[in-house]
Amino acid sequence: MGRILAGLVLLALAAGGIWWALVPDSAAPRQRPPTAVNVAPSIERDLFDQVEAVGTARAAQAVVLLAEVPGRVSKIHFQQGQQVKRGQLLVQLDDRNARAELARAEAEYQRAQDDFRRGQQLVDRRAISQSEVDTFRTSLEAARANRDAAQANLNDHRIQAPFAGVVGLRQVDPGAYLQTGDAITTLDNLGHIEVDFQIPERYLGRLTVGLRVHASNEAFPNLNFDGAISHLDSRVNASSRSLTARARLNNPGNRVRPGQFMRITVQLAQRTALLVPEQAIITQGAQSYVFTVDANSQAIRHPVTLGGRRDGWVEIRDGLVGNPEIIVNGHTRLGSGQAVNIIDNPDALLPEQRVLIAPPTQDVAGDAAA
Repeated sequence: MGRILAGLVLLALAAGGIWWALVPDSAAPRQRPPTAVNVAPSIERDLFDQVEAVGTARAAQAVVLLAEVPGRVSKIHFQQGQQVKRGQLLVQLDDRNARAELARAEAEYQRAQDDFRRGQQLVDRRAISQSEVDTFRTSLEAARANRDAAQANLNDHRIQAPFAGVVGLRQVDPGAYLQTGDAITTLDNLGHIEVDFQIPERYLGRLTVGLRVHASNEAFPNLNFDGAISHLDSRVNASSRSLTARARLNNPGNRVRPGQFMRITVQLAQRTALLVPEQAIITQGAQSYVFTVDANSQAIRHPVTLGGRRDGWVEIRDGLVGNPEIIVNGHTRLGSGQAVNIIDNPDALLPEQRVLIAPPTQDVAGDAAA
């Protein structure tokens, strides 16, 4: 009985081996089909090394208009937010007493002038002494000073714009009585904007007056405000180890207002750089990679060192030789040596990226991040 069972077991094992040999191996690994990718050229273009900073906008000229003499507001000649010219009358104070003081001072000056003239005639005839004429001259000079002071006091009842600009909110109303130093409104020249910002001292040797500056503000996402460095401070801040720079920016349409936060980009130097599209970059931790395609249609991964940026392109400072084509789409799951199938796609690059590879009539240098 035992021999029969052993024979059956051997027969079953033999049948199973035959079946295993005849059935195809469905679990055998299959070769992965080529991955469809899009490529774009790497290009050489001019870049600016740059440093970025932040600052607060202020008007190139800005004042708070104050009452210089006490008085009652008789008339206001401006509207809030109005553009005014230099010397334009803004506020008129009641000046009746000031006019009366000026008339009195004018009369005293005329009398002193007449006394001095008569004194000169009498001294020529030896009717009075020279010392008496000197007294008349002193009285005349005092009367002239009083008249000039009265005239200045009258003028101070007329508050005028010291320069062309935009007036702010009105702080007074007609009929209000103002004391000396009371605020009336603000006046800002918004044709140009100034921004002070801090630059690390390591850039000190590359900073000069006249360097180009671009500024932006999130309130105007599609606008850049251009200008240049106008002044550099004479001292480096010992705490922050930075130098204060002042830039003067154009302000078309008076869009930027004093007090706004500005992002500043200072262009330091121009150079030629190798650029690839931003979407070609894959970053894993601290390392960045790009993929090229070799002659066997296989993806090759290149560790690269990144540099500046311009119009949707990134500078490759190290890791690529020549100007190879770079994979820009379909590379997120690629491995080095994997087969690829290049698909021609004119829309693989964004419109702003295609500007740099289109044949330009004149190449205009862009910006780069230091």
